[in-house]
Order: sequence, then C-alpha cells, then structure tokens
Amino acid sequence: MSIIKRTLSALSIVAALGCAHAGEVKIGTVSGLTGPLATTTAELMAMSQGYLEMVNAQGGINGNKITLAIRDDQYDPRKTPGLVEEIIAQDNVVALVNSAGTANTGAMIKTGVLNRHKVPLVGVFSGSEAIRGPGSEQIFHTRATYHDEIMKMARVASTLGLKNIAVLYQDDAFGAGINQSIEKAAHENHFNVVLKSPYKPGETDFGLQAKNIIGSHPQAIFLMGVPDAVAHFMKAYDAPSGASQIYTLSFVTPDGLLAAAGEQRIRGIGITQVVPNPNSSALALSKDFQAFLKTPYAKGTKSNPLNFEGYVNLRLLLEAVRLAGANPTAASVTQSLKSMQNFRLGGFPIHFSETNRRGSDFLDIAVVGRNARLYY
Repeated sequence: MSIIKRTLSALSIVAALGCAHAGEVKIGTVSGLTGPLATTTAELMAMSQGYLEMVNAQGGINGNKITLAIRDDQYDPRKTPGLVEEIIAQDNVVALVNSAGTANTGAMIKTGVLNRHKVPLVGVFSGSEAIRGPGSEQIFHTRATYHDEIMKMARVASTLGLKNIAVLYQDDAFGAGINQSIEKAAHENHFNVVLKSPYKPGETDFGLQAKNIIGSHPQAIFLMGVPDAVAHFMKAYDAPSGASQIYTLSFVTPDGLLAAAGEQRIRGIGITQVVPNPNSSALALSKDFQAFLKTPYAKGTKSNPLNFEGYVNLRLLLEAVRLAGANPTAASVTQSLKSMQNFRLGGFPIHFSETNRRGSDFLDIAVVGRNARLYY
C-alpha cells in the first residue's frame, strides 16, 4: 500500500472514530458526596459513571456522548440551590438525576432554581409530600411517598398485633413530615406511639436514643432516619433478640446495617421497598441491572434496592434524552418526560403527564435474613 493510501486509510479511521459521538450531552447530580450520605452516594455515583461509560462505549444516545457533572452539597440544604445554579450555568446540563434530601430539595423549590431554568430533575431519594406540591413542577418522582411507606409498615404491624410503637426521627423538615404521617397511621391502625425520639442531622452517637427506646418497651420500632443514622442506631441498640419488631424506610440498605451492627442485630428488620426486587428474574429491568453488574463498568456496584433505584432513575432520564432527539435541551427533555404516560421501562410501569409528576406508587416490604439478604 502506498504512503498516500495508508494516510487516507488512517484519516478515514480517525474520521469514523470522531463521528462515533456527534456531540456531548451533560446531565448532573447535586448530592451529599460527603456528610451523612457519603457512603450511599459514593456507590451511586460510581454506578452512574460506570453505566454511562458503558452507554458511551456502545455509541452513546443518538450518537451523543453522555457525561455526568457532579457537585457535593454535603447534605447541607443551604448549599444545594447555589450548586444547582452553578451546575446549570457552568456545565449546561439538560437535566439532573438522583438528588437526595427533603430539606435540600425543599431549598431548591423555595429558590425556584429548577423552574427558573426549566431544568428537570429525575428521581429524588425522598418520599416527603413537602417536595411534591406547588413549585416542584420540574421534579419527576419515581418513588412512593414516605407517607405511603409508613402506612404500609403500619398496616403490617397492625396485622401482626403490634400496638405499642416507638419512633426514631430526624429533627428537621424530613422528620416533621414523618411525624405527621405517623399520627395518621396511628389513628387509622389503632396503635399507640409510646415514644418519639429525635436526633440531629449528622449525629453519630445514638446511645441515648437506643436506651430511651428500649426503655419504652415497644412492640415495634419505626426507624425513620437516613441510612447512616439507622446504621448508627442499630450499632447502639442492644435489646434482646426479638424484643421489638423493627421497620425502616426504603433508602436503608441491609449491607450498610450489616457493616455497622452485624448480622445478629439486623436479622428480621423489615425494610419498605419502592422498587421491585433487583434480583428478580421476572422483570426485564431487573435482568438488565444484573447483566450490567456483571460487566467491568459496574465498578463493584452491589445489587441492592437503593442502587437499583438509582439505576432506574438514570435509565429513565437517558430514555427521555433519547426521545428528545439528536440535540436535546432541558426543555425537550422535560417534554419527553411529560410524554411518558403509561410508559414501561423494562416492564416497570412509569406514568407522567402534563400535570402528574408522581411516576410510580410501587410498594413492598422485604425482611433482612441471613448474610443481610433481603427476602420478599
């Protein structure tokens, strides 16, 4: 082959590689990479970046490379709106995904940053009703509310004849909403709240709360805290096995509980679920997740409901980006999301519309068993 032919051949290969991605589309996450949610968020970010690497290796979305811009708000709601403003202005993201924190999301709504820029947010790891009202039009929720979760565990506890309940809650807007739901659940299911024990966001010593709750002799304990708080509580909780049935919210992972408190203390805890079993062989979405976990791109991501929820949110956003065409904007991605009426994401039902931002009301309860495995 002549030098000219070899040169032309090389140039054609470079040109082909250059056309593998027509452009770059940025999405973003603002969440607590440090602070009380650090462990959970770190794994979610690794999973998200790994999945995008896989998508880009396969040609991206509509020929575009998808990249993830990240900001750390340290789970501090005072920092969240400014960082959202920054990531929109500096990174020109077309959407946000996998946000966390009731107070943090509430701060976004209060400042109107998402509505002002018309940037959608897909998936918030919060079930608070306070972030589902006026001003939250750009937030597309994929999980049932805390109220729904509490009512689910209250019905189960009532069915088991557990009538004296103690509650651990976070002393902020998140906890205030929780307590309202607890009062309604108590009224509808005819149980007594024998103790409400608060903790401050970021608190790590739960010795006093554990002592007070054990001393109230509850038949059931509702641990209404963020994952780190629940893990710290279980580490301090030293009641005899079976003294009380314990329930907690969906964002708590059995692996986190196991690492903090050991298998003996956590076995039998009921955890509400807002996504289907990630290990199910009956749902295409779960099978897709399991297939991803077997690739090098997964970066050691564990198969648990919280990571699966983050995966669902990311997949849903990428589908909206795909529907938005070759040159997606925040406005066109928002419109794509609103068009997802009676939509199926790998068999999992999602329903958004012009007026509805509550995409899923799926609920279940799983129980922690041997080796921190969840049983549905």
